Amino acid sequence: MDYIRAYDGEGYRIAVEDARRLADKLRSDATITDGVIRWNSNQQVPPEECVELAAHIGLPINVATCTAIRDAEVSAFLTAYRKQNRRVTAEQRAEMRAAFGPGARVVNVITGRVTRV
Repeated sequence: MDYIRAYDGEGYRIAVEDARRLADKLRSDATITDGVIRWNSNQQVPPEECVELAAHIGLPINVATCTAIRDAEVSAFLTAYRKQNRRVTAEQRAEMRAAFGPGARVVNVITGRVTRV
């Protein structure tokens, strides 16, 4: 969704309402420190479209800095996730078998690991 155009009144009414509601959340449910905006609930930098809307509505943020920090944090998270999920536990294998059936080929799209259950 193009939140900026919707915020400015372009598009369907529901899109405009969503964009304005998001702008209100950015003002009330996020904290800005040194030009970086983070959600109060999880301390994460919002997605790119939200950061761009925050800049559009005049919040004192630096879009490039927000993007760089978010990208670095996601990269670090994915590295840790891949490291922690190298092996399939017996419990995970049983859950996959129950969900997909015996003999199914299950692919973890983040790690690329293929598991036959």
